[in-house]
Amino acid sequence: MKSLEHWNTEQVKQHNRSLVLKMIYKNGPISKADISKNTNLTFATIGNITAELLKIKALKVAGYGESNGGRKPVLYEFNWENYYVIALDIGVTKVSAGLVNFKGVIYERYSISMTDFNYQTTFIEKVYKVIDQLLSETKIEISKIAGIGVSAPGPIDEDGSQILSPPNLQGVENVNLKDQLQQRYNLITILEKDANAAALAEQWFGEVNKNENILYIFADQGIGGGMIVDSRTYRGFKNGAGEIGHISIDPDGPRCNCGNFGCLEAVASGLSIITRIKKEIRRGGRSSLTDLYLNDEDALTLETIMEHGENGDELVLKILEETGRYLGIGVTNAINFFAPKMVIFGGQLVELYPEIVQISENIAKSRAFSTSAKDIKFVKSSFGECSGLMGAASIIQQLLFDSPGNTLIKL
Repeated sequence: MKSLEHWNTEQVKQHNRSLVLKMIYKNGPISKADISKNTNLTFATIGNITAELLKIKALKVAGYGESNGGRKPVLYEFNWENYYVIALDIGVTKVSAGLVNFKGVIYERYSISMTDFNYQTTFIEKVYKVIDQLLSETKIEISKIAGIGVSAPGPIDEDGSQILSPPNLQGVENVNLKDQLQQRYNLITILEKDANAAALAEQWFGEVNKNENILYIFADQGIGGGMIVDSRTYRGFKNGAGEIGHISIDPDGPRCNCGNFGCLEAVASGLSIITRIKKEIRRGGRSSLTDLYLNDEDALTLETIMEHGENGDELVLKILEETGRYLGIGVTNAINFFAPKMVIFGGQLVELYPEIVQISENIAKSRAFSTSAKDIKFVKSSFGECSGLMGAASIIQQLLFDSPGNTLIKL
C-alpha cells in the first residue's frame, strides 16, 4: 500500500471514510470523540463523514452517551436493516443462495441440488434459478441489496471473473460468472474461491481479531485452503494461493480429479471417503453399507456413511481415522510454510465428522517443525453448514467497507 503522504485528496477521503465506517461497524454505538481517539482523525473530518453516511442511511443515531460536563455526545451505529447481500454458495452437490445483512444474519435461504436438473440445463441456468427463487420469496426491497457475493470452488482467474476448471465440478469450465450475474441483476458482483471467502467470514462475523494471520481448511467434498494475512486475503500469483488440497501427500497414492496422484484431496476429502468405502466393499470388506451399495452405488453419500460410522461400522471408522491423519499431515505442511496463529476448519466433512479437527490438531502439533506450533489455536468454524453463504456475504462487505465512496455512497 502507498504511504499516506503520497495519496491524492480523493484517496485520503476514501481511506478516512473506510476508517470511520469500520470503527462504527465494529464498535457502535460510538461517539465522535471515541472515533477520534481510535483513528486520530479530527472532529471536523469525522463530522463530515458521519453526516455523509447519515444522509445515505448507512448510519443511524443510536442515542446519547454520558456527559462529561457539556452536552451528551451523540452515539452512532451502523444501519443494519438498510443493506443486504445476495450470498451465493456454489458447491459440488448443491447451489445455495441467501439474503444476508451486514451483521451476518441470514434472512432468506434457498438451495437446489445439482441433481435436480436435467443434463440440458446449463450451469449458469442453475445459478439463475436459485437466485431468481430467492428474490421471488424475499420481502426485502431490491434497492437495499448492495451486491452479489459468490463463493465457488477454485481455480478462479486472476481478475476474479471466471470459474476456470474446478476438478470436482464436471462440465464447468471458463464460466464468466461475474459479468453474467452483473448484467442480469444489475448488482455489483464479486467472485471468490470458497476457502478464501470462508476465511474472510471468520474475520468479519467470527472471533478472529484484526491482524491475526489465519489458515482456513475447507474440508468438504473437496479440500481447499484460505489464508488471511494482516486482515487481507492472500491470493498469490494469478490467484493461485491456498490450494492445500493439491499438496502431494503420497506420490504413489490414488489419482486426484485434478490429474495428479496422491493429492491431499485424493486421500482426505469427502469424495475420497466415498471412493475408498466403495473400493473396500468391492474388495470384499465387511460393512453395514454393503447391501446399500450393491443395490445403488449413488446411495453412498457422505451423510449416509457418517450415520453408519456413528453406529459402529468398523470399515467406516477405520477410513475416517485415516482421513484425519492425512488431513493432519497436510495441515502440518501448511503450518511449516505459513506459521498461522489460528487454523480454522469448516465444510461439510467437518460438520459431519467434527472429530477430524482434534485428530488433525494432534498430528500437526506432533509433526510441525515450527517451535510455535504448540501455541497455534485449532478451532471448528462457528458457521456450520452456512460457512459458504457467510463467506459469500463477507466478500461484498469487504469491498463496500474498503471503498465506501465508490460503493455505498453510489448505491
